[in-house]
Amino acid sequence: MSRRSKTLNQLAVLGTIAASSSLLLVGGCKSNQDHYSYHAVTSDLTPELQGLTERQIDIDTNIAVNENMNWRMFWGDLGRVWFTDQPSILSPYYIVSPSGQPR
Repeated sequence: MSRRSKTLNQLAVLGTIAASSSLLLVGGCKSNQDHYSYHAVTSDLTPELQGLTERQIDIDTNIAVNENMNWRMFWGDLGRVWFTDQPSILSPYYIVSPSGQPR
């Protein structure tokens, strides 16, 4: 292969790359929706926020944490209602608390 034909092949490859790149730059990333117009921006200023300061996932997390805490407090309340949260005080001997926490 001669030096001239090698140079022509390289030029042809570069020309093809340049032509395809220019086509992609002209219309390859254009979408039908206009997300950056004045109306699109002002119609929904906070698209991610569900509440005043939180996203939907933050609200769901807070609800799950509160529900978990409420159930645990409920079981603690039942222990106090049925007097199963501490040993009987009728024994003359000191009994260690089953929860491991001092009274």
